Amino acid sequence: MNLLDWDQFMERVERNEALALELAQDLLLCIDGRLETLAFAFEQAELKPIEHAAHVLRGLVSPYGGQDLLVILKAIEEQARANTLSYTALPLEISKMVDQLKDEVEFKLRNFQPKAAVKHQGEQFI
Repeated sequence: MNLLDWDQFMERVERNEALALELAQDLLLCIDGRLETLAFAFEQAELKPIEHAAHVLRGLVSPYGGQDLLVILKAIEEQARANTLSYTALPLEISKMVDQLKDEVEFKLRNFQPKAAVKHQGEQFI
């Protein structure tokens, strides 16, 4: 299962490669902290912080795809808001999905070739 939908992400940034790279790097810098905040909120068993942390993590992840992850985060957010939270701890699959998304983004960044560079590879200069 792929969590990253790079084509959707590129559409959201209007195919601006520089912006896409910057945002993807920001995701990698921020996502662990956002996940830790959500885990801490669960440890404290405070519904409002759980709702907020799930919302913030969902907002960070949403441009990249990850629909399965987004569904779980939305359920946590809504259940915390309604005081019907069925989770007693951070679901393990969230951590696994975040790690997978990070791996996919890192892979994409390592193998990213701007279109301008690809275009010039086939050209011969005289």
